[in-house]
Amino acid sequence: MWNDYLANQRIAPLGGHPRVMAVGGGYPIIDNGQCVGGLGISGGSYEQDMQAAEEALATLGFELPTR
Repeated sequence: MWNDYLANQRIAPLGGHPRVMAVGGGYPIIDNGQCVGGLGISGGSYEQDMQAAEEALATLGFELPTR
């Protein structure tokens, strides 16, 4: 089931690239239109991890990137 989940390009668009593991649950940190870092959340479902990341960024006053 996990492999099927990661095959979804919406969830893991970089999943087919060598040496890269990309799954949902994170966002770039955008400050004044510039990427200054990244935030990764794991431990729940994709939706739970994304919601936690969005809430963390909003609480800290960072912009939420559009999906």
